[in-house]
Amino acid sequence: MDKQLETIRKAYDLTVEQHGKGINPLDDVPEEIKNSPFYKSLLSNSCALNSAACDIKDYLAPRPGMRFFDAGCCANIANYRLDEWPSTYYGVDISMALIGTMKDFVTRRRLFIGGLHVADISKLPFDDSFFDIAAVIGVLEYCTLEYIRASLRELNRVLKPGARAVLDIPNQNHPYISDMVKLEEYLGRRIFVHPRSQSKNLLAPLFSIERMDDSRVMIKYFVRNLK
Repeated sequence: MDKQLETIRKAYDLTVEQHGKGINPLDDVPEEIKNSPFYKSLLSNSCALNSAACDIKDYLAPRPGMRFFDAGCCANIANYRLDEWPSTYYGVDISMALIGTMKDFVTRRRLFIGGLHVADISKLPFDDSFFDIAAVIGVLEYCTLEYIRASLRELNRVLKPGARAVLDIPNQNHPYISDMVKLEEYLGRRIFVHPRSQSKNLLAPLFSIERMDDSRVMIKYFVRNLK
């Protein structure tokens, strides 16, 4: 998994570099992928797949005084202004380039947030029971089952008892899944498509699943933390 993490880190570092040069990494996507129903759906429904999606915000119900944890935060604070939620925003990502860029964004805009950290989600730099709500969106698809197990344990540790979280994993039964795999591989980001049953088995000892949505290429789990 160390090699996989380094590959993902480099892929996102490259994306930051490309954006800094005004290059959109999706411009040169092969026509086979661009013409797929998955890619067209991705462009038209991207708002439903990110950490700021309405169903995620509605479930997490952020309020003043809450600490919100965005795992694998990427550029979410800039793209979706998650600092404007009434909760206090904390983000972690393994890409130093991404975190550095987001810290610059926060400084330029003089935003109030809890913090941004370069961190592995299986080894988080936070105290026990620190967070009230969390989102782990667009992250676990890059992980082996053992790494997911370790990361879920760590998430359980840093969340308060009964805290709400939303997580997503690839939907192995969705008709677009093979095209999603192709796009991620083109971007240098290998993903793992684990059986749904295995993911649920990893969640069960640590979280109660209140509901799930498997209507899209990524399955969303809406869960409560168990202690």
